[in-house]
Amino acid sequence: MEKRQTEAAPIRRTRKEFLAATAAASALAGSGTAAFGAEAEPVNIGGLYPSTGSFAQIGQGCVNAAKLAVEMVNAGGGIKSLGGAKLNLILSDVQSEPTVTRTETERLITGNKLSAIHGCYASALTLIASEVAERQRVPLLTGSSSDQLNRGGRKFTFTPFARASQFAQAQLRMSHLVTNKPKVAVIFENTAFGTATSNGLKEQAPGENVEIVMFEPYSAGFTDASPLVNKVKASGATMLFAVSYLSDLINIVKTMKQMGVNIPLNGGSGGFVIPGFYKNVGKDAEGLLGVAHWNHDMDGNAKRVNAEYQKRFGEFLFEYAGGLVAQTYMIADALERAKSRDPLKVRDALADLDASKGYASMAPGGRVKFDDTGRNVYGHPLGVQWQHGDLASVYPKSDARAALLKS
Repeated sequence: MEKRQTEAAPIRRTRKEFLAATAAASALAGSGTAAFGAEAEPVNIGGLYPSTGSFAQIGQGCVNAAKLAVEMVNAGGGIKSLGGAKLNLILSDVQSEPTVTRTETERLITGNKLSAIHGCYASALTLIASEVAERQRVPLLTGSSSDQLNRGGRKFTFTPFARASQFAQAQLRMSHLVTNKPKVAVIFENTAFGTATSNGLKEQAPGENVEIVMFEPYSAGFTDASPLVNKVKASGATMLFAVSYLSDLINIVKTMKQMGVNIPLNGGSGGFVIPGFYKNVGKDAEGLLGVAHWNHDMDGNAKRVNAEYQKRFGEFLFEYAGGLVAQTYMIADALERAKSRDPLKVRDALADLDASKGYASMAPGGRVKFDDTGRNVYGHPLGVQWQHGDLASVYPKSDARAALLKS
C-alpha cells in the first residue's frame, strides 16, 4: 500500500522561519498595545511534569513542548500589555509519584511568584496538584481527563479538553464503526484515569447499544498480560477497550498477537496516543483505534507546531504535549487581558476566556470557553487511528482528517 499523502505532511521550515511566522501570527492576534520594554520583569509560569519515574518518557516530551511553547510566545513579543514581558517557565519534576507531586507543587508555588501553572499528565497526579493550587489560589490548566477535576467546587482548575466521560461515549460510538452488534470487553488500570474512563463506559453502554461482556480492573505495571488476555478470549467479546498507560498497553497488544486474539481494539487515550506505542508495537498497531483530546493533524496551527516539534525531537507532537502548547497560549491570552501578573487576576481572565483563533484555540472544534466548573463547554474528543505509522483523526465526521481504514 502506498504511503498516505495528506495535508498533515511536515511543513519544511527552518527554526528561524518558524519563529518568525509565530511572531507575525502573535502580532495579529495580540490584544495589547503597550510598547515592548526590554527590561520588563518576566512572568513566571510553572510546569509540573514527571521527567523521571514510570511516566518519564512522556513527561520529558511534555517538558520539550512546554519549552517550545514559551519560546513561541516570547518570539511573538511576549505579553504586550505588560510591556513585552517574557514568559519564564519554571519546571518541577513530580517523579511520577503522588507524594512527590504534592510537595513539589507546594514548593513550586511558595518558592516562586507564579501567575499560573500547567501539568501534570496523569490524572492521579493532577488531582493532587489541583488541590494544592486551589488552596494556594493559583490557576492550573491541565489536559488530564478525570471528571473529578471539575467537581468539588474548584475555582482555580481549568480543563480545556475532553473529559473522561466524553472519551467513554466516543469509544462506545466508534465501536459501531467496526462491528454491527458490539460485545465489548473492558479492561482498565485501577487509577484515577482508568476508573473514571471505565465507569463512563459502563454507565453509558446501554444507551449506546453496546453490550459489555467483561469489565475487569488490573494493577498498573503488570509484567504478564496473559491471564487478562485469556479472560478477554473467553468472554466472547467482539471488541476490546483497554484503558491503559503506555507500558501496559504495549504488553496487552503484544500478548493478544502472541495468543491469536484477533478482535478489534480501541485503546482509548493514555498510552495509545504516544509515539512510543507504535515504536514498540510496529505494524501490529496499524488500524487500531483510540481517542484523544488533541491531535497534530486537526488544524493548521497544530500542523505547524507539529512540524517544528518533529524536526527538533524526531517524533510527532503527541496529544498531551500538543495540548499544553495551547494551554501556554491560553495563559498568555489571560495575562494580556488581565494586564497583571497577579494569579487572582489571571484566574479571572481565564474564567472569561473565549478563544476562537490562534494557538489558544488549538483544540477540537477550534474554540475554548470555560463554564463555572472550569470545563471547556466546547471540549470534545477525537477518534484516532494508527495509519502508516502516524496517528490520524477519523471521528467524528466534522473532525475527520483521514478516512477510516477497515480491516
